[in-house]
Amino acid sequence: MPVNLKEQKREQRRKYILDVAEKLFFIYGYDDVSMNDISHEIGLNKTVIYRFFKNKEALYFAVVLRGVLIFSEMLKSKVHQGKTGIGKLQNAGRAYFEFYKKYPEYHDAYLYSKSKRFSPKNIEASSEINSHFDDIMKTICDVIQEGIQDGTMRKNLNPLEVAVFVAVTAERIVELSPETVNLLEKQGINHEKFIDDAMDLWRHMVMNPLKE
Repeated sequence: MPVNLKEQKREQRRKYILDVAEKLFFIYGYDDVSMNDISHEIGLNKTVIYRFFKNKEALYFAVVLRGVLIFSEMLKSKVHQGKTGIGKLQNAGRAYFEFYKKYPEYHDAYLYSKSKRFSPKNIEASSEINSHFDDIMKTICDVIQEGIQDGTMRKNLNPLEVAVFVAVTAERIVELSPETVNLLEKQGINHEKFIDDAMDLWRHMVMNPLKE
């Protein structure tokens, strides 16, 4: 099948616009970047940008989607390496913290996209982001169900409740306030050690003590 050169060129231009917007969002933050800033940096009239993205929110959520796709692949790869349900759950946690360390800008953009600043219902890419989030949560639920079945996790666990608990606490663990980080460091506990210890707490909360 011959390559549609017109579509290829259009996709290249869309990617270029998104690359430039991403760079500006990561440097200055969403609220301090305007469509005029993006237009000026790209060297294109705003009307050209609007052919690809409805508004600044659409651009921002397209950037967030990039990060979600990266994390989704990291999660599935890490989970696949596990040998047991509880091992796979630990790997899922490690995937999140590795994503946070390797791609902090994508991580922060995702968290900001969930703030009350936005009304995602009418934003392009929002439904796709939600679809991938549901898939990520399903992966974690399946891992927990596997742990229950292979005996490495307690049988009275509700997979969805555990998955939500892990997701919510993971976000809070990496977003510690400077005051909390300072409090921990006074006890000789740096942020990375706190993350490792938190993962160990997860494991003990869900593990089957008979398998210890």
